[in-house]
Amino acid sequence: MPSVLLSIVTWNSAAVIEACLHSVLAQRYTDFEVWVVDNASADDTRERVAAVAATDARVQLHSLPRNTGFCGGHNYALDRTYSEAVLLVNPDIELEPDYLARAMATLRTDARIGTVCGLLLQSHEANPRIDSTGMEALPDGRFRLRHHGQLLLTAGLAAGPVDGADGALPLYRRTFIDDLRVEGQFFDERFFAHKEDWDIAWRSRLFGWHTVFEPACRALHPREFRPANLRVRLRLSGTIKADAVKNQWLLLLKNPPRRDLPGMWLRALPRQLGILLYCLVLERASLRAYAYIWQHWSSILETRRLIQTRVRQQEAQGFFGLSTEPLSPGSRVTNMATDLV
Repeated sequence: MPSVLLSIVTWNSAAVIEACLHSVLAQRYTDFEVWVVDNASADDTRERVAAVAATDARVQLHSLPRNTGFCGGHNYALDRTYSEAVLLVNPDIELEPDYLARAMATLRTDARIGTVCGLLLQSHEANPRIDSTGMEALPDGRFRLRHHGQLLLTAGLAAGPVDGADGALPLYRRTFIDDLRVEGQFFDERFFAHKEDWDIAWRSRLFGWHTVFEPACRALHPREFRPANLRVRLRLSGTIKADAVKNQWLLLLKNPPRRDLPGMWLRALPRQLGILLYCLVLERASLRAYAYIWQHWSSILETRRLIQTRVRQQEAQGFFGLSTEPLSPGSRVTNMATDLV
């Protein structure tokens, strides 16, 4: 079996998928296979992927009968493969030829590294704007893209640990994927799409894994999805907007340890009340998000119980989330998988 799986989830991605696949197949690190999981596209995405697959046996097309979202599509691939590492690739990504080689080299420097993220750029200009350099955790339970919109030559980038990886192009260690599973799922499929990378970043930190940013790993990603931008938000579908509201509540209900709840909710509540007021006045269709949380309250609390039981077990052993010890080559991490996941 190849050492790396490249998992690409498509949905009406015909305009970008061929450029993405060509950049994938041009990688200098060649020990990989590509799974394109198509979520019932209505355009000719599948035909375009099939044409590329006919020229390179490393590409496999898996057509799903319905749209399972970002989370369901990637879980489909993760649940059926066993590679050493998995690179998730958004279909609008174009990788530099040495991206995978550099990312794998970084992953292999320390067994505590669960995720490697690279430098995502918005264009091929000489001094392009940065799309992301990973994610930064905020005190109110949100994450934001690091260096988003900054010019590359003045950003002062350096390799090192970050709070999380943007879901557009993270490289995950397989033992990390298996360690983070809750109720059998790596990605919580209730998220469908949007903020699922926040969820992984949060659980990663709770369970003691490191995420590392390597600026030598470069790729093009002209980001379109920005629901916090009101002008962009007006063009989004009602389902996407409702998911953005719902998923923030899933994050806040599942992940904060008991010791963090008072301070986090003190910071999060004003914003969440403002979002509720916005939905009541200007975006009533997004109120379905609150109905979803109410209808699935019991299952959400059960997921929280599983996550927090593990956190308390770790604390009882003297482990309190992300290690502050510096990363060093050759160190080992204990896989903390338990009966809870």
